[in-house]
Amino acid sequence: MIIAQPVLEVQQCCGFALWPVAEAEPYGFLPLSGALSPAEVGTAVMSVAACNDRQPDEGRPPRPADPLGAFLHGLLTAEDLFASGGLRVTDRSRDR
Repeated sequence: MIIAQPVLEVQQCCGFALWPVAEAEPYGFLPLSGALSPAEVGTAVMSVAACNDRQPDEGRPPRPADPLGAFLHGLLTAEDLFASGGLRVTDRSRDR
């Protein structure tokens, strides 16, 4: 059986304290599904926000001073978002 599953590359979360995140190996892959724990959802949101954390360019508002607003700024103001990850394909027929 072949299984295809979307995955998100986990960003470095050591020292991240803005909301609860799951312990995960940096630059590993988090399988996405409806069965994620609240901490895994926090890890996913943190990873997407980290991928889009860049200096504001022309046409976007300046970065807020508060830590949460500053971290989420790219996620909330960018026209096109980026998330590293992809589709993991596993052949389970070889497990037998």
